[in-house]
This record gives sequence, C-alpha cells and structure tokens, in this order.
Amino acid sequence: MADREHDASIDKVLDAMTRAKGDGPREPVTYDEFQKVLDSTPLFMRETPKETEGDYVLEALKSLVFEGEGDEVAINFKNHGNELYAQKSYRDAIDAYTSGLDSGPEDEALRISLLNNRAACNIALKNMGAVLRDTSAIIALAAAKNKDPPSKALYRAAQALIHLERWDEAADVITRGKGLWTEGANQKVWETLGTQVAAGEKRAFERVERARRKELTDAARRAAVLQRGLVVLNTPEPPDNPHPLDFDPDALSPVPLSPPEVAAAWEPPTAATPLIFPVFLLYPQHNQSDLITHFHEETSFDDQLGPIFPAGPSSTAPGWSPWDQKHEYWTGNLVVYVETAARRLLKVGKEITLREVLAKAHRPAEGGKPRDGVVLRDGLLSFVVLVRGKEEREWIENFKRVRDGK
Repeated sequence: MADREHDASIDKVLDAMTRAKGDGPREPVTYDEFQKVLDSTPLFMRETPKETEGDYVLEALKSLVFEGEGDEVAINFKNHGNELYAQKSYRDAIDAYTSGLDSGPEDEALRISLLNNRAACNIALKNMGAVLRDTSAIIALAAAKNKDPPSKALYRAAQALIHLERWDEAADVITRGKGLWTEGANQKVWETLGTQVAAGEKRAFERVERARRKELTDAARRAAVLQRGLVVLNTPEPPDNPHPLDFDPDALSPVPLSPPEVAAAWEPPTAATPLIFPVFLLYPQHNQSDLITHFHEETSFDDQLGPIFPAGPSSTAPGWSPWDQKHEYWTGNLVVYVETAARRLLKVGKEITLREVLAKAHRPAEGGKPRDGVVLRDGLLSFVVLVRGKEEREWIENFKRVRDGK
C-alpha cells in the first residue's frame, strides 16, 4: 500500500512536469507534495522512516547509520565529520560530530575526540562560546579521572579565551598547558599563546588607562574654560570642528600608557595649563572670514594677523586678500572687537595675549546680574576685524542700533 502511494506521488509530480513543457493546462504541485516525495526517496531522506518493513533499500540504508553499537556508529559519524572538516564544511562537520556524540559512545577517548573535533570546527567559525563548552567538558572528564587534560583541549580553550579577551583565564590555561611539556615544539606553541595574552593584557590596560585620562582631562579642560571667564554656549547643530579646543601638548608631561607602574605617574593638566583655541576672524564689511585652527592663548592678535595680512600698505607679503580690492587690510590699519554674552562690545588690544583679552572681558556675577565674558560657542571663539576709521565707526553704530533696538 505504501509503495503504491509513493509511486502515485512521484507519478503526479512527473506528470505535472511533463504538462508544464506543453501547451495544455498546468496542474500546480505544492511544495509539501514535492517535499514528501523527496523525504521518501533514500537520497534525500532527512530522518529515518518509521515504517520501512518490506523496503529492502531503506532497511539497508537505515542499518548503515542507525544500527550497530554506539561506538561503531560514533566512529562512522566521526569519520564523516573528518571528511567534511577537510572540505571546510564546518557546519556540516559539527552536525556529524554531534550525531556521533548523540549515539552514546562508551569509549571515553572517542567521546573526547568528537568533542575536540567539534571545538576545532567552532574555532574555524569563531563560535568561541561553543568551543569553551566542549573543551570544558573534556577538561572536566579528565579531572574526574585524576588525569591531565588533553593538550588539544587546553590549546583550543586558550585560543577561545584569547579571542574573547578573557586574559586571566587564558593565562591560567596556558600555564597548565606549559606544565605538561617542558621542551620541544609544544612548548613553543604555548609561548606563542602567552605572547598573545601579554599583548592583549597590555592593550586592555591601555584602553582603560586611556579612558581614565580622557575623563580627567575633559574635567580639567572644563575647569580651565571656567577659570578664563568664558561663557559656554552649545547649539543643537554645531559646525564641524576638526581642531577642538585643547591643552597645549607641549605643556603636558608625556607619560606612557603602560606598564601600570609607569602609567601611575601621569597626572591631569591643571586649569592653568595653556589652551589652544580655534578662532573665527570675521570681516563683516566683506562677508568674509578666516579660521585660525590653533590660536595659542599666550600669543597676541598681532602674532596671528601677521601671517594673514601685509604689515603695511606697500608690503607684498604675505599677499593681499582677493576680496580686499582697495588694499586696506594691513595689520597696522586693523582693529579687533569682541562681543560678550551680555552683548557688551569690547575693543581688543592687538598687542596683548588672547588669555589677557579673555580675562579683561570677564565680569563676575554681582548685583543680580549673571557673570559675563567672551562666548565660547560650540567650542569656537569669534572676533570681528575692521579697517580703522570710517568703516569701524559705521559698523559700531550699526551694532549698537541693532543691539538696542533703535
């Protein structure tokens, strides 16, 4: 009866395929119908059929894999898994080794070999958690018999622990592995793993140390900004700033991130440590600007304007700005202004340092008024540069008119 049903199913599929080639009506074959045919055909079988009595081909196929002693079945699966491993079919090899273990082999060495081989596949697939589960089972089996664990299990456990950056555990496994062999090629293998652990521990320590230093340096930078009387304003969409405000690197002590006993000597900068600012110079009469990416607070505007504008009306270096058609922007003919958070307009002495400019602009809170100072907007300072005389006066009058609402 079963054979007749099987033959009828195949006939239906073949009949549908034949009609699909012609011009007649096509009768659809469902996926379930097609899969039923495949599942009942030995080449495609995915599980052992329960009712195979009388089908000598299926009975023989079943006996090849599913019958026999547990060890014999496990060996068959192991050999098949080894073939798949050699072909780099690691996932299929894992299935074969797992089937071997599921067959319940009594030989301890065989069980260990299946676990070790499955761990090797999972290393290739970077499934390190699975590697640790299998190698831990092997080590536990050895411990239960008061035996030394197999070297392969220790080696693969160390590989997995290194990949997972579990350095202390990896170092412990390597120590145990080195203790089993004191010379020869195996010792060099353990030494190589030990070098990897040492490098990993160094990276891990430096990562933590770098984060610690950043946190302390950021706090010191905020304190330095506050000490200089700046009013910090951050907008929702700040402009790109590839050169943010920072401490002068030459004023910092270069202490290596490792080893720990050396790194311990590092101290965060104080609030008095010199800062380097990104500074916008605005030329409102021409709708132009310049960005000075590294304005050291111990330098003056004369120092910074010199490389941008000629020193006098007859100078030819560094060259006139293309938008300065009248050749009015030379350093001796320029004045600098800054607006504070409270909209005070202050004239800046070009000969004094930026740090002095910020200190002069600072006004502490008093009489119910908040403290005032130069605005640090999105990490940038801004100053207005004008041509001395008529242009200067016109701009100041317009600024006050807008500010006062007149």
